Amino acid sequence: MPNRQLPWWKEPTKGQWAAFSAAWAGWVLDAFDFTIFLMVQNEIAKEFGVGLVSLSGSVTLTLIVRLAGGWVAGWMADKWGRKLPLMLSLLWFAVFDAAIYFAPSFMWVVILRTIFGFGMGAEWTAGTAMAMENWPVRSRKIASGLLQAGWPIGFLLSAAVAHFVVPTYGWRAMFLIAAVPALLVFPIRFLVPDELSGKPVKGAAARSSGTFKDLMAPGIRQAIVLGSLVMGLGFLVYYGLTANYVPMLVGELGLDRSAAWFDVILFNLGMLVGVVAAGWVANRHGVVVALVAPALLMIPALPLYVGAVPALLPLGAFLGGALGVGYSGVTPVLTTSLFPDHVRGRAIGVVYHVGAMIGAFAPVAISQLAARTELKLSTAIALVAGISLLGMSLAVIALRKRIVVAVADHRPEGADHRPETRAEAATASSTGLPPPAIAVDALIATESVQRLSPSPRPSAS
Repeated sequence: MPNRQLPWWKEPTKGQWAAFSAAWAGWVLDAFDFTIFLMVQNEIAKEFGVGLVSLSGSVTLTLIVRLAGGWVAGWMADKWGRKLPLMLSLLWFAVFDAAIYFAPSFMWVVILRTIFGFGMGAEWTAGTAMAMENWPVRSRKIASGLLQAGWPIGFLLSAAVAHFVVPTYGWRAMFLIAAVPALLVFPIRFLVPDELSGKPVKGAAARSSGTFKDLMAPGIRQAIVLGSLVMGLGFLVYYGLTANYVPMLVGELGLDRSAAWFDVILFNLGMLVGVVAAGWVANRHGVVVALVAPALLMIPALPLYVGAVPALLPLGAFLGGALGVGYSGVTPVLTTSLFPDHVRGRAIGVVYHVGAMIGAFAPVAISQLAARTELKLSTAIALVAGISLLGMSLAVIALRKRIVVAVADHRPEGADHRPETRAEAATASSTGLPPPAIAVDALIATESVQRLSPSPRPSAS
């Protein structure tokens, strides 16, 4: 069997690479457009005379509207396929972010950023479903880490562009540059094959009513709660570590702006390494290990992250990205494998963005904790992040048997319609995953697939 000798990156077809690349590039540009606002908050505050509380409120509104965007994109993806909502989401958030260039007041900035959040939520939902569904099973966890690597790359790009553009052209120019994602629509339209767009297969379409009722089915409802819980704890860690990081570096530790942004860059470089490593660990040892191990290792490293040893602050920043949020590399494969085809788009949109809304409370909790208890901001960050890391780890361990993972014996509905053949799946099953990964994931997948499989009904209801 020649596939046994193929390196994992040679196994996908050109079409599968095109689908993955489209989702990856969309996630990079999504991160770029979102973090632009973070790069120029101080300049916006000075021009319009507003405080950090107002700026933070704008970020919260963006996160809330992401849920609506994720739901609508998921509904479209389940009904018409993944490619159409992916293209529309890119156009949406590019247009409304670029419109901020012309904003006459801060109120218009808030309105446009809130509308922008709708497209931001839609992109992750459609892109992740398309990338994970079409990728060969054997290396899907590796691809999951690579897909999530798009976020820190987009963050790094926005920081680099802001460094050169803002001093010369001002903050508004950054939002004109945000129109770039619209150009990605053309290669997606013509290079991603229609058969890889994730259009529902006949069996899945027959079981889907296209309404919210689909998500209330036994098994699916529980999976949504489980996924939202794990994602919410993960987002509490991410926003807990990042939202107040620069104010802590500058205000409490006394770093200048250049030194503070250097640590932010190190954090994102660490995240880049961490998400890719998480995908590799999941492929070797299972998704549960990839989630829990870095989270637990980050807890004793938190003092370094918040500057308890000033000389090791750069190391702490890197570890914060690599261990503190690197486990998010398994998010795409985890969320997509929780649900069957006919509800996957809508379900992952709900799970991911409900988690983001839960995590949005972390910045407020940290600032209130520091203000009301006389704790230092750094101590409050470490406390909230540490509790969230521990809580996420315990939740994953406790619920591990209910987590579905993309292993060879868990194929999507209508597998015969997918580009990957049964022979390729058999090869992946026999040789693609090392024994530790099979031992952990096969048990989880088998039990979960049985739980999610609809039981025969005597008559249609």
